[in-house]
Amino acid sequence: MKLSKNILNLFLVCGIIYYINSCSKTQTDEQMTENIVPVNVVTAERGTIEEKINFLGNIKGFREIKIYSLIPNKILKINVDVGDWVNKGAVLAVVESDKIEQAVKQANAGLEAARAQLRNIETEWNRIKKLYDDNAVSKSQYDAITTQRDAARANIKQLEAAVSTAKKQLEDTQIKAPIAGIVSSRLLDVGDQAAPQIPVFTVVEMDDVKITIDVIESQFNKVKIGQRAYINVDTYPDTVFVGEISKISPTLNLMTKTSPAEIIISNPEHKLRPGMFARVDVITDVHKNALIIPRYSIIERTSLEYIGGDISSTKTIINKYVFVVESGIAREVKIETGIENGRIVEVLQGLNDGDLIVSMGQHNLSDSTKVEIIEKGKAI
Repeated sequence: MKLSKNILNLFLVCGIIYYINSCSKTQTDEQMTENIVPVNVVTAERGTIEEKINFLGNIKGFREIKIYSLIPNKILKINVDVGDWVNKGAVLAVVESDKIEQAVKQANAGLEAARAQLRNIETEWNRIKKLYDDNAVSKSQYDAITTQRDAARANIKQLEAAVSTAKKQLEDTQIKAPIAGIVSSRLLDVGDQAAPQIPVFTVVEMDDVKITIDVIESQFNKVKIGQRAYINVDTYPDTVFVGEISKISPTLNLMTKTSPAEIIISNPEHKLRPGMFARVDVITDVHKNALIIPRYSIIERTSLEYIGGDISSTKTIINKYVFVVESGIAREVKIETGIENGRIVEVLQGLNDGDLIVSMGQHNLSDSTKVEIIEKGKAI
């Protein structure tokens, strides 16, 4: 009876040991399975990366010219309206010209009468001169007819100038476009009294447009004439327009501490219109053959570094890391970066061409974690 009880106890102990071993084996298998982390990777590649500074601005016409009537008369006709395209020299409007046309006729009539008079005087002068050369008339007679001739010639010049002025005034009754462009405003209508102080139209040159941006003091040494600029507007969300910095003010505004810079954009199709709101990226540096990875693959960790003096004399250090996959193992690598441009970053130290960088799942990793690559992609 006692022997049977001992045998029963022995079976019970063996069962417990078997159960413990089974559980331990199951836990070990589960741990091994959990330690293999699924990840996506990208390949570190060489490419071109641009450093840019973002600005905002409004598009303006390359030239915006206000057009006035030089003749203060009533407007009789208007040929164009806001939004119309006009060529250089096109007649935009006409003002009343009746009195000026009459003045032109009178001036022409006076000029013709004076020319007829001059012809008679010159005929007489030629006759007197011949007699004077033959000593048949006195010098005083010759001088008198010469004076008359010279006065008649001078009168002709004055009358020619008067005719030219009258014709110019008549021409000015037609208000013409001094440049090719789009009519952006019209302030007067038919029947209104035109005046040299009131613009009738504004015409904007559209083959090129410009944007003025405000460069802050810390950016002043980075932004330079000739740099490229990329322009985006809401009207054409899928189109990037390219411009160039044409001028920069050499001084800073005392109030805003900014310096205005002007960007010129070629606009042959007239897609860009004055008044459009624009987002501008000025390219301040370009690195070719740079090693590039996605920005989202980088893990940042901050720390404080004591720099001496008071206990508060510290600076924040941002360390950057990525996980590089080799033979199914993810190694944590510290990197140094250069230009950052949107979703891509230049790597200066820490990586080599072709390294497989964890781009998804990196926040679940620690150094030397086993991984399974689910998907491979490219950095660029």
